[in-house]
Amino acid sequence: MENEDVLVKLSEAQNLTCVMYVEEKSYPIDGISIAKSTIPVRKPTTRGGAYFTDVMAYKIKAITQDLSITGEIPKLMLGPSTDFKPILIKTKLRIDDTERPVTLTTHLTNAVNTKGQVELNLIVDTVDLK
Repeated sequence: MENEDVLVKLSEAQNLTCVMYVEEKSYPIDGISIAKSTIPVRKPTTRGGAYFTDVMAYKIKAITQDLSITGEIPKLMLGPSTDFKPILIKTKLRIDDTERPVTLTTHLTNAVNTKGQVELNLIVDTVDLK
């Protein structure tokens, strides 16, 4: 199955249970949406020397109520850090009556903190379907 097919299935899935991993730490995701949209670049480019993006990419909006992630955000976002780290999102997807693990390698583009949650806007870099 192609990466785009996996992302389309994930974007259509209902009630996905996902966990976000930053290095060894895990954070539960309380809400997630996945959509393909334009990226503000004129041509395909390498962002920050760390990941490649085309003019269209899959974006994820992930919400967690685990506020301890706020201390990690400066290390995750291009801008404050030149050595920013990827965020892994792990879930399971049912394909042909078999539940298969999926790992999305993402990069943080924006984060919004509120009193009770953190909303992370991510770009999908790679898809690993087992």
